[in-house]
Amino acid sequence: MRLLLVLLLAAVGAYFTVPTREAHETAAREFLRGHQPAQPSEGISLEQVANYVQGMLAGQGRYENWYVASKYSVDMPGSAFLECYGAFTIVRCSEAGAAASD
Repeated sequence: MRLLLVLLLAAVGAYFTVPTREAHETAAREFLRGHQPAQPSEGISLEQVANYVQGMLAGQGRYENWYVASKYSVDMPGSAFLECYGAFTIVRCSEAGAAASD
């Protein structure tokens, strides 16, 4: 019974502290300042990078609110993308490569 009460309190706390889209965008910008996006061997044009940055700054990332947690993802030039997960006002970002689909 205590475990159920603790889980319920944690869920209520998580619900009221889910990070907003703006918090995710800020965390994504900070992450990208410290990390270089993965680049394919063919290279990336300056126009692709400029479009990516404009898209991210314009709020074109995908934000998902799961009530007790949240997710924000942004496509980056090439096959990579950035994912940020958040809960309890904390947002963590990581860069991942997209799986090849043939």
